[in-house]
Amino acid sequence: MLAQFNNNLGPGVPTHSASDIGTRGGDPVDLRFYADASAIYDTGLQPYAVDSKGNLVVLNGLYGEEATLGAYGVHQWEHAQLGLDYRGTFRHYSSKSSLDGSDQRLALGYTVQTSKRLFFDMKGTAGTISQGVGAVTDFGLPVYGLVDRPGLLLFDDRVYFGEGGVSATYLLSAHTSVTAGGEGFLARYQAPGLVGLNGYSLRGSLQHRLTRRTTVGAMFEHLHFDYPSAFGQSDINTYEGFWATQLSKYWTFSLQAGVFQAEVQGLQQVAVDPVIAALLGVSTTTQTFYARRIFPAGEARLTRKFHRALLSLSYSQYVTPGNGVYLASRQDSGEAALSYTGSRKLSFTVSGGEFSYKSVGQNLQTYIQANGGAGFTYTLARALHLTARYDLRHQDIQSLVYNHTSYRATIGLAFSPGPLPLSLW
Repeated sequence: MLAQFNNNLGPGVPTHSASDIGTRGGDPVDLRFYADASAIYDTGLQPYAVDSKGNLVVLNGLYGEEATLGAYGVHQWEHAQLGLDYRGTFRHYSSKSSLDGSDQRLALGYTVQTSKRLFFDMKGTAGTISQGVGAVTDFGLPVYGLVDRPGLLLFDDRVYFGEGGVSATYLLSAHTSVTAGGEGFLARYQAPGLVGLNGYSLRGSLQHRLTRRTTVGAMFEHLHFDYPSAFGQSDINTYEGFWATQLSKYWTFSLQAGVFQAEVQGLQQVAVDPVIAALLGVSTTTQTFYARRIFPAGEARLTRKFHRALLSLSYSQYVTPGNGVYLASRQDSGEAALSYTGSRKLSFTVSGGEFSYKSVGQNLQTYIQANGGAGFTYTLARALHLTARYDLRHQDIQSLVYNHTSYRATIGLAFSPGPLPLSLW
């Protein structure tokens, strides 16, 4: 009956469903546990710190060991589906033990059909991340929410995050449905100069399946961001239409287009007039700002489904709550990813992309980040797997003051019983 639900919605319709949690290569997989021990090499880490000359601290040439415990997969009943994705890493640097630490990330999703026409989706994610480069990034693992995006960290400094919500979908007819739901989320940074976040979202959509291959619809979403450690909040309303079609047996294309209206207010530092500066003896002061603007919003996504692989290309423009320095911002991003899970021994992923932050209310230069990575697992024996991964992150700010690149490389052995190759990413 859950398959009937997906068929009624049609191809490529954005439902904010929990059914993606625990999948690999676009397919649900049986529940899988794993333990991994790896040698690691990190360079270009950017903590939230400056040296005696006031320059940002950069940590290079860090090598050590990392142990990982994790589980992922999907369990299905006749009328329900439960998805799990957990990854916990425990890191030790032989060259600098003061940077030892642990990162944790958990996502749970539950989809249930309570009647012939009514479905509920519940999902939650929580964790703590201290590095923005490595296997636990936007491309390394699926992204499940607004704050569950460790790859967007500006500094390699610890952040704690949580997000959860529920939505309901009601089938008005065999080909028409309505969805309504909401979520709450928060983020807290360990560094005292980074701004935390509280927020919630409310959304609704109407979708209609025109043909077996094509679906159309419209959606509305209200977002509220509140920054507890600094005066400021944002309210955003997004209005979009969408169209999705299955181009062929394996190709699917979806398009969302519309606008978002952002209303933001907060505090910012500004330069004081020279005469006032001479009078008061200060060069800067704090003033409030308020902005109400309308921007385009949308997403285009093209996917190619293979027998055991998934290719995804996408471009999107939306609003984001920020990364502790940039608050409510416009995010433009382009991404490409290919994931493959072989029938016998091999699993690999290759991915990359670029995004930019343009603050809606703050007077800040555009922040740009480019990520790329590749990783594989290879079955050596029934439950023993060779694992390896390489990641790159480049950051710059258009003022040319900041231009920074980080790398990470890992190689190790993992234990995980199962009939298919281990798929960590």
